Amino acid sequence: MKRIILYLTVLSLLVVGSWLTYKSYILTTSLVIPKVAIQPFLGMDDASVKEAKKGIERYYGIQVTVLPLIILPPQAKNTHILKKHHLRLPVRYRADSLIAYLRRTKSNDFDYIIGLTNQDISVTKDKKPKWLYTDWGIFGLGYRPGPSCIVSTFRLYRYATLELMHTRLRKIAIHELGHNFGLAHCPSRQCVMQSARETMVTIDTEPENLCHNCENAIKAKFRVCFPEEQLAGKIKK
Repeated sequence: MKRIILYLTVLSLLVVGSWLTYKSYILTTSLVIPKVAIQPFLGMDDASVKEAKKGIERYYGIQVTVLPLIILPPQAKNTHILKKHHLRLPVRYRADSLIAYLRRTKSNDFDYIIGLTNQDISVTKDKKPKWLYTDWGIFGLGYRPGPSCIVSTFRLYRYATLELMHTRLRKIAIHELGHNFGLAHCPSRQCVMQSARETMVTIDTEPENLCHNCENAIKAKFRVCFPEEQLAGKIKK
């Protein structure tokens, strides 16, 4: 009798294990591999575009297509904001207008598109003083979730070597694409999805990766392959 019970127990464990493995396989294979494109705007240098591409591909483990250069839409300039509020600020491009433009013009061949520009970009923040935050310069902006985001290299050269500037660019590209994938700002200081808090110090001190919680949130939606999984795959081979 004991042998029968033991046999049934082992059989049950095998059935449950097989079902969990099958379920995991089905869930993994049913997930979509996100198709991402980079849209560089006129003025972006090839080296920076390649760095953004490398950063996304290396971290998310997906292929990224670089599209031909196009001009920035003139209607995205902040001139109407400056005129309306009588502001004496530099001419910038409104980040919300740029991601809306990218969303409208995105090819159906891609799920997500990340714009790259060397021009300064800005948003309006609901903060005081209004003269400062009505047209606040930023590093990047992305829909959450949504099909488009924008990253500017304009501010990334400050007090930086070319290597540091490229590191900043990769981090911001990973961050904004994370928003597109549905991630909110993360409270962890060990996550690239944390808020920049209006300072470059945050960008320079944060890691070039997501925390485990944010990684798991991405893996629940998409077929991606983070660096630790890429390394595990190489070791198995």
